[in-house]
Amino acid sequence: MHFVNWQRDIAISKIDGKMVVIKRNKAIKSINEYLLVFIFTFISFVLIHPTPPLRIGKSIILNEGSFNRQKLKDIGIHTPKLIEINKNVIIEEYIDGGNLYGFLKKSNNLEIVSKVGTITRSLHNSGSCFIDNKAQNYLVKDLEIIRTDLGLIQNHATEYTKSLDIGIFLASLLDLENEKYKIIEQSFLEGYKNNPNDKLPYLSVIVRNIAALVLVADHSNLAKNLLKKSDIK
Repeated sequence: MHFVNWQRDIAISKIDGKMVVIKRNKAIKSINEYLLVFIFTFISFVLIHPTPPLRIGKSIILNEGSFNRQKLKDIGIHTPKLIEINKNVIIEEYIDGGNLYGFLKKSNNLEIVSKVGTITRSLHNSGSCFIDNKAQNYLVKDLEIIRTDLGLIQNHATEYTKSLDIGIFLASLLDLENEKYKIIEQSFLEGYKNNPNDKLPYLSVIVRNIAALVLVADHSNLAKNLLKKSDIK
């Protein structure tokens, strides 16, 4: 599940001689979306932060559209160039560099994660949250961070939804080796905080531990990282 897109099948192709990414809806896309809505709402009740269900359907298309991408660009969040979008297909420019999870797994340039912390905080400050904020939804090009898969952005930033963004991002990297993960966590938090004394949304570590059980591939490293003291506070 670590590398699976739960909404769309993804293929790389060429259009007019240019490499593009084509995302086509899966046959079970609607089922997966309603399941996600249920999980999102259920966890909010478990954590005693009841939250309205995720907005899906037309909201997903609007989030992926050109207008929303420009709004994100205006607050410093870059996305792939949109080539075509309809209810069944999204076509974007191809970013040659791979996703952030793959980059961090083979690189020692771990401080790049601070840029993701800054991006996440910028969106929160604007009153919105990504929800699906895993590392695989960030692309790396020339050491710059580009955000893709925008469909689940919600225009309400609450203690719960902000905790989801922080917790899910860190959970998606919690199966990397411990020394790497420690630096990654510190770098993300440094990028997210405006100053060292800032308090993080207090549900973040709980969300991280819950989400990691689903998101990670290497459960041996996961167990080691969970047993170590976290800098989330």
